[in-house]
Amino acid sequence: MKISKDFWIILGFALLHAAVALGCRLADLADEMMLTLLTMLLVVILCLRCRVDGKMMSISVVAVNVLGVLLGRGTALLFDALFDSPLVIYPLSTFVSTLVIGWVTLWAARRYAGRHAADDPERINSLKWLLIAFGVILVTRLAIILFFSEGLEGRNTAVSILLDYSMTIAVVVVLAAYALRLQSRAKAAAEEAALAQFRYHKLKQQVNPHFLFNSLNILDCLIQEQTPQEASRYTHKLAEVYRYLIKNEDETTVRLRDEMGFVAQYVDLLKVRFPEGLEVDVDIPESAMSRSVVPCCVQLLLENATKHNAVRPDKPLRISVRVEGDGVVVSNNRVPRLTRPASTGLGLQYIRQQYHDLSGKRITVLDDEQSYTVILPLL
Repeated sequence: MKISKDFWIILGFALLHAAVALGCRLADLADEMMLTLLTMLLVVILCLRCRVDGKMMSISVVAVNVLGVLLGRGTALLFDALFDSPLVIYPLSTFVSTLVIGWVTLWAARRYAGRHAADDPERINSLKWLLIAFGVILVTRLAIILFFSEGLEGRNTAVSILLDYSMTIAVVVVLAAYALRLQSRAKAAAEEAALAQFRYHKLKQQVNPHFLFNSLNILDCLIQEQTPQEASRYTHKLAEVYRYLIKNEDETTVRLRDEMGFVAQYVDLLKVRFPEGLEVDVDIPESAMSRSVVPCCVQLLLENATKHNAVRPDKPLRISVRVEGDGVVVSNNRVPRLTRPASTGLGLQYIRQQYHDLSGKRITVLDDEQSYTVILPLL
C-alpha cells in the first residue's frame, strides 16, 4: 500500500518536534519559540497542499497554536505519570501532540477545500489575515511565557523574546505569502491554458475535415440525384451550423435554448447522412431553456455517439437529451462497430475542464455495456 506524502510530512515534523524538545532539554534551553515555529510551518504546508485560502490558513494557525499548548500540557501530564525522566516525557508528549495536530489540520483543510472549491481565487492572497493570526499568536505566546516561566528578569527577557518571535514570524509570513502568490499564479495560468485549449478545440470544430468532408459528400449526392430543393435546404442548415460556431467562438456560456436550436440543425444534417437507424429524442421543459451551458457541449456529445457507435436500421442508435434536476442528461445505447474508431478523448476533457474553470462544477459520466451517459450541469 502506497503511503501518502502528507503522512510523511506529518511524521517528519513530529520527529523534528521531538528532536528539538530533547535537544533543548539537554542544553537547558527554552523550546517554546522553535516548537511554535515548527508548528506554524507544518500548518502552512498542509494548508498549501490542500489549496485553502489565506483566511482559512490564518484560522488554522491560531487554532492549532491554542490546541498545541493545551494538548502539549495534557500529554506531558499523562506521560509524567508513566515516566520519571523529563528527557522522555517532553519529547514523547511533543511527538504525540504534533501527530494529532497534523492529522486534525489535514482533515479540516481537506473538508474546507472540498466545500469552497469555487471560491473567489483573489481570497488566496489574504495576507492581512496571516498578519493578524501571527500577531495574535505572538501576543498570546509572550503572555504565556511571561506568566508561567520562572527566573525571568523583566524587560530585557521580554525584549529578547519579542525580537526572536518577530524575526521568526517575519520569515514565516514572507514564506507563506510567497507560496500563496505562486499558487495563485499557477491556478490562473492553468485556467488560461484550459480556456485556450477549449477555444482551439472549437476552432477545429469549425473546420473539422471529417465533418466537412462528409457534409460535402452528402451535398454532392443530393446534387447528383437531381434534388435541388433538398440540396438547398441542406446547404442552408450547414451554413446555420457554422454560423453558430463562429458566433459563439468567444462565448464561455450560452442559453440552453440557443444550444438546442443549434443541436436541432445538427441533427437534421445527421438525418440526411443517416436516413435510417438514428433516433434522437429531445425532452427539455421550457423552464430550463433560460439556463446556460458550455457552447457546443451537447452537439459534441451527439457527435461522439455517432462516432463511437454503429448506425444500423436493424439496431437503431437511440440518443436521448433531457433535463433531470440541475443537469442536461445526454445518453445513448451502445451499438458496437466492427472497427473501433481512433479516439483521443479530448472533446470530453475540454468540456470537463471548461465546466470546472467556469463554475467549479463537474460533469458526470456513466459508462456500462448497455449505455453511455453524460450529465452536464446547468449554469
